[in-house]
Amino acid sequence: MAVLHRPKTNGRATAALTTVIVLFLCLGCSGPGALISGNETRIERLAQLLSFETRMQQCAIARRSPPYRDPELEQFIGQILTVLMPAEATEGIMPRVVLISDAALNAYSFPDGAIYLHTGLLTRLENEAELGLLLAHELIHVTRQHALQVLMANQEEAAEAFVERSAPDSLSWFQDISAASGRTGPSDGVLSLGRSLELEADRLGLDMVIKANYDPREALEIFEHLIEDDKKGTGVERAAALFQALPPFIPTACRLTDRSVFGRHLQQLLFEQARLELRYGRWDEALRCVIRLLRDAPIHARGHYLLGEILRQRNQAGDVPQALAHYFRAIASDPSFAEPHKAIGLIHFKEGEARLARGFFERALALAPLSNDNDYVRSYLTQCIITIEGEDL
Repeated sequence: MAVLHRPKTNGRATAALTTVIVLFLCLGCSGPGALISGNETRIERLAQLLSFETRMQQCAIARRSPPYRDPELEQFIGQILTVLMPAEATEGIMPRVVLISDAALNAYSFPDGAIYLHTGLLTRLENEAELGLLLAHELIHVTRQHALQVLMANQEEAAEAFVERSAPDSLSWFQDISAASGRTGPSDGVLSLGRSLELEADRLGLDMVIKANYDPREALEIFEHLIEDDKKGTGVERAAALFQALPPFIPTACRLTDRSVFGRHLQQLLFEQARLELRYGRWDEALRCVIRLLRDAPIHARGHYLLGEILRQRNQAGDVPQALAHYFRAIASDPSFAEPHKAIGLIHFKEGEARLARGFFERALALAPLSNDNDYVRSYLTQCIITIEGEDL
């Protein structure tokens, strides 16, 4: 459902790996009947192969990408998943959501029911219905076993790689398939199947959202919020197709979700995501997250402090005065918060205003006497005192 539907891979991944992994692990079968074959042994072997590679890929993600933990948000998402979950879900599959701390606009699912959401994508959503549509899309991939269908479409290469494989390395069998078949990627038939299953996940996911009593028009706003990052323009086509698939009359029972409630659930995530973006110097994304946070929580002291930090570190024309304003708003919201005092003191110190800086440094030390960065605050304070004494002589 996101702009991209693929897990990121390590440096060994080739173009073939990228295209096949998105088909094998994020797609699947149009229904149980499609899995019937005259060669049940081969199907079992392919299912075994898919299960093994699923575990390997999930281990690779765990090593590469830190999880994002927020019990309240996880519980909220779990409740949405429960509402959406169809009664005819595949036996043995337990859908669950794993949040990944990553700026990428990414979401993907695995055949065992794991749905991975990157925090960068989650911060772009504006209402619960959008999140419902995103989860429903991935649930269709999982519950209708799309991954196994795509694997079966390429089963000769997959089975050969599985039989010949020894001392397996994570994901290497995808590269083996490409080498064995003499191709640089999956066949046109497999790619066509993948596209059709993506459309199926869109359409049936929308049906699932409507059955869960969400307003589908509200859910489809997700495409508007991702359009700036949709470099290939596929989102416009998908949105148009889904609007055409809407029933002539939207059920009157459909409810508009409370966006303020959704915003409250995202507050901690938006704050952490803004910090992550700031760490990598991505000013625009950091500003987007913290401004949205303050839109929903205008007296959020740490939000104003973080906005001040982003502006101070970006240091474009007019940023420093704005940063000072947000530091003071942080202090007004929480007078016991030491961090904005340190930041204001630093700005005054760099502007040569030692007397002003001294007062804020002293206040910061008094508010947080055990802070880990107090040594550097004391060093600045000492320099302020030396400067002031020199001026008084």
